[in-house]
Parts: sequence; C-alpha cells; structure tokens
Amino acid sequence: MGNSKQQSSLHKINEIFYSIQAEGYWAGTPAIFIRFAECNLRCDFCDTEFLSGIEMSIPEIIANIQDYPSKFVVLTGGEPLMNDTTDLVQVLKDAEYYVAVETNGMYSAKHDLFDWITISPKSDKLKLKKCNEIKVILGVDEYPDTYGIKADHKFISPKNPTHNLPIGTHSALFFDVHVAQYCYRYVLKHPEWRLTLQTHKVIGVK
Repeated sequence: MGNSKQQSSLHKINEIFYSIQAEGYWAGTPAIFIRFAECNLRCDFCDTEFLSGIEMSIPEIIANIQDYPSKFVVLTGGEPLMNDTTDLVQVLKDAEYYVAVETNGMYSAKHDLFDWITISPKSDKLKLKKCNEIKVILGVDEYPDTYGIKADHKFISPKNPTHNLPIGTHSALFFDVHVAQYCYRYVLKHPEWRLTLQTHKVIGVK
C-alpha cells in the first residue's frame, strides 16, 4: 500500500457489505461486495440503487472489508468498469483476495487481474466478449442473446417486475413466479443454459 498512486486513487462507492453470492456459478458462497456508484445504463428493470455514493480511497476500502472472514470479493454496481480498477484489484490480490467482477461488458477491464468475470449484457456495444459466466436477464416471451460473448457458463435469471418505481426502490422486493417459470421452461428446452434465482430475495436477506 506504499504506492502513492494507490494511496490517492479514489472510487465512488455506493456500499460495501458482506453476504452470499446470490446468483450464478458461485451462488451460496460468502462474499464481500464492493458496489460502485453510477452506471452508463438506466434499465427499467434494475433493482439496485446505484446512483448515490461517497468517494473512498483504496486504504479506506480495504479498512472496510478486512474484518470479514471471506476472501472472496465481488466488484459490482452500477457498472464497476466505468472505473479503472487496476490499483484496487492489485491491492486486493496482494492481500490474497479472490476478485470477481460483475459488468455489462460495455467497458474494457484495463487489466487482466480478475479471477472471475461475469457479464450481464444489455446491448451489443460490447468491449468485453469473453468471460467465465454470462448472465442474461430474461422476461416472459423473451429469448437470451449472448451478443457473441464466449462464456464458460451460461445462466438465465428471471427479470423482476419494477412496477414503474424509480431504480432501486422497493423493486428488489418483487418476484414474479410466472417469469421464473417461463425461464424454467426455457432452460429445459435449451439445456446449454442454467437457471439462476436471486437467493437473497428468496430467503429475505441483503
């Protein structure tokens, strides 16, 4: 942490919290989430409040996570790759954290330090075209589009209704079983995909 650039690097952070990874390949795994503020998209089905945040230095971020027992860190958002995460990820790796990132794929990573990359694409305007897992948000009568992304694992996640509420407000509480059943039927017909549900919502935790 002696590097002056690392000391001075600031990131706008929405929240830092400890929970389980709720979706995809690592579902059920205890993880530290570092949620970056801001996103280049405003998806009407988004269930995350990512607009607010505070500027944090890398030492401040590390201080906020070091007491958690897990060594699995997930950079999420918002869109974390709107930031140059090189210095932060290098510090995390030096501290022996396993570092994953969740991104929409529209920004390059600027480094090859991530241990795991999840792309949840919303557009064909992609800078990242290869990842460990792709997670497509799917609604009724919709079909998954990989946009040419090469992924080791392919997941479908049911789209939650937002009832026209502002991004991140209460919409996280909604779960539509009919959408989930549609996704269930889709993966039965297309077994190259796997169904993933948001476990934290099912059991009522963050």
